[in-house]
Amino acid sequence: MKPAFANLFWGLLLVLVDIRLSAFDVFNDTVGYLLIAYGMHRISKPIPLFRFGRWLAALLAIISIPATFSEKSVSLFEQPLLLEGTWWEIWISGVLGEFALLLLVYTLCEGPSRLAKSRGENGLFEHMRGSWYVYLFSVVPLMLISPFLLNFDIGALPVILLIAGGVSLIAMLLILYGLIRAGRDLQSINPDRRLDIRV
Repeated sequence: MKPAFANLFWGLLLVLVDIRLSAFDVFNDTVGYLLIAYGMHRISKPIPLFRFGRWLAALLAIISIPATFSEKSVSLFEQPLLLEGTWWEIWISGVLGEFALLLLVYTLCEGPSRLAKSRGENGLFEHMRGSWYVYLFSVVPLMLISPFLLNFDIGALPVILLIAGGVSLIAMLLILYGLIRAGRDLQSINPDRRLDIRV
């Protein structure tokens, strides 16, 4: 279990960190999503929700390929914001990508929390559930306003983005810590045996 959760940790970290040299994303999101998909595949028997999550990660890997070399796309911590582009780029890369990322983070939190609950690891269960709610309430405002950023002049927008981005960063750090903790607390579970219980 621990190596699979390590794949999830490093994959999510690659997605979270955005450093560019010219137009190239040094910490490639595509590689990060593929690592997440691989980690989910490795423990999809004890956590059946990861069977769905690995396909989400693969979809995000495909969507993120153009952004690797694009100067039009920036990120507020892990939350992508498309500054300009065609209708297709804004709605497919932007809105669809943000929604898929939201679902992926849900599976990353919910899968381990269900397994932790079934194994009596209540501390891990509460940590992952709490991290998900913090993340959800930080990104929903960004998802709602991002398609309309080009059409409206919102004076308080920088403050909204800063607050939401800061809370989102805290949530992602909590999730990263939760993945490390899950690898430690759930390491005795056989990854080839189906154990997940819905709670």
